[in-house]
Amino acid sequence: MLTGKVGGFLASIPEVMVAGLLCFMWAMLTALGLSNLRYSEAGSSRNVIIVGLSLFFSLSVPAYFQQYGISPNTNLSVPSYFQPYIVASHGPFHTTYGGLNYVMNTLLSLHMVIAFLVAMVLDNTVPGSQQERGVYVWSERETARREPTVAKDYELPFRVGRVFRWVKWVGL
Repeated sequence: MLTGKVGGFLASIPEVMVAGLLCFMWAMLTALGLSNLRYSEAGSSRNVIIVGLSLFFSLSVPAYFQQYGISPNTNLSVPSYFQPYIVASHGPFHTTYGGLNYVMNTLLSLHMVIAFLVAMVLDNTVPGSQQERGVYVWSERETARREPTVAKDYELPFRVGRVFRWVKWVGL
């Protein structure tokens, strides 16, 4: 009984409002992801190249995989968020194992997966100092204690922190 009413309420929300909320949500998610770079040196050519290549490959590799999703002689129009699932069954990755084909075609057609993989591999293979990588903050306990933004990032919210005063900050 409640499910029908909630579904009716959600269906009554205008599409323009839903689109606006989705834009706001994705903007906040992107800003949160980029805020993790605040400890690293933004002007370092190493970091600029890693971020640039991650963004480039996260846009180009899924586009290559998604071209296999719909054959050109059909009039089928599919929303972009369904593309990875269509690509999964007949994408460019082919082995004798059907399950592996499905998983690899799906993962390699998702933008976030490609960006994560490229950034992780490059960040861990391209040489750079601790200051360039931004790991100097967590390398020494005293540095992490003195840095107020690190403590603020990992503390509990105000009212929750009052209830759980006995909880220590992890690692310090």
